[in-house]
Amino acid sequence: MSTDADQRRTEALETSAWGERFTFFQPQNLCFWVFLALTGVGLVHVWSYFGPKAGFYAEAFVVAAILCGLCGAAWVWWFHHIDRWERQPRGLVVAALIWGAVPATFGFAITVNGAMLSIYPKLFGQEWSADWAAGLTAPFTEEAAKLCGFLLIMGLAPRLVRTANDGLIIGAFVGLGFAVFEDFLYAANSTATAFGTDPVGNAVQMSFTRIAFSFVSHPLFSALVCSGAIYLMGTAAQPRRIGRGIALVVAGMFLHFTWDDAGGLGNGSGLQTFAVMAGSIILAMVLLRWAFRAAAPREHQFIRDILAPEVAAGVVSDAEIEAVVDKRQRKAYRKAAPNHHARRARKHLRHAVLDLTHDIASAHHGNADTGAVDQARAEVVRLRALAEPDQPAAGTLQPTR
Repeated sequence: MSTDADQRRTEALETSAWGERFTFFQPQNLCFWVFLALTGVGLVHVWSYFGPKAGFYAEAFVVAAILCGLCGAAWVWWFHHIDRWERQPRGLVVAALIWGAVPATFGFAITVNGAMLSIYPKLFGQEWSADWAAGLTAPFTEEAAKLCGFLLIMGLAPRLVRTANDGLIIGAFVGLGFAVFEDFLYAANSTATAFGTDPVGNAVQMSFTRIAFSFVSHPLFSALVCSGAIYLMGTAAQPRRIGRGIALVVAGMFLHFTWDDAGGLGNGSGLQTFAVMAGSIILAMVLLRWAFRAAAPREHQFIRDILAPEVAAGVVSDAEIEAVVDKRQRKAYRKAAPNHHARRARKHLRHAVLDLTHDIASAHHGNADTGAVDQARAEVVRLRALAEPDQPAAGTLQPTR
């Protein structure tokens, strides 16, 4: 193997920490104790909030918990699917979900939101508060609460949470924990409406209402804010980009504002409110796509560097790597296949190349043996034979940098 290629791999693995394990139990780390303490505070508030009502509305609570939990599980699966570059360790994901669900929601947001929402009517009146109080409270209090958890997680895993892409994924999981418990909170509160008649029906209706709009919610807001925080701070793996960081943080908070104050922005008109919500959704999708595209080149370069020795050894070709990291190259690579079976093989080959990257990273940090890497290499060779029946190596595409 090339010495230069080996050095590129070593530097990429040390900088990115791909394949490194996450250990939550860190008694020597102050972040660990702060996380536990604030989670404990949140749990006390959860019990004090739901405990007195549980005996009256237990069935409705269970139904709401199941519905909101299933929605959350679906989003966990989707976030895992889009986490294609550095796969976040399960423990890290669980910590993010717990923070969003308990400390951020019940330890911070409910208390602070209640205080703020009681002040606005006294200062500006009930009518003004009905239109604007929520949007001038939640984007600050709730995003700050979620961001605090993200910063604690960075303190627990300073090598694992380093890039803007990490901010997007981990931030989304923090926001998902918040969203699921907030949805459950709304559903639970709805059980007492109409003097307690049909609590299960009210809980189901509110759960589905909240779930219907969950695709533009706290996961998206906190993904943008946490990714922006990474740019603002800068890390060993992510150069500081202050302008981009401020833009992402403000974007996440602004989208939160437009969502919470859609009625006020729509001047009380149903049609105008719908237009505001539709515009917010479109803007959110555009910004999220841009954030992922802006974060991707750093992850792409890590893949190129980690696989550099494999290219030098002839195990993987530059064209195959570019088919993994570059969307246009990917389409061209599949389109150039001689037949349907070769196109399918090329699709699987891309996944095999990415799996090889992860196995190499895990082996480097002692979390996998060399046998797993050898098997991944053999799988790449096997799929190449199907993807390129007339050639020993895959593709004729030229890599782009």
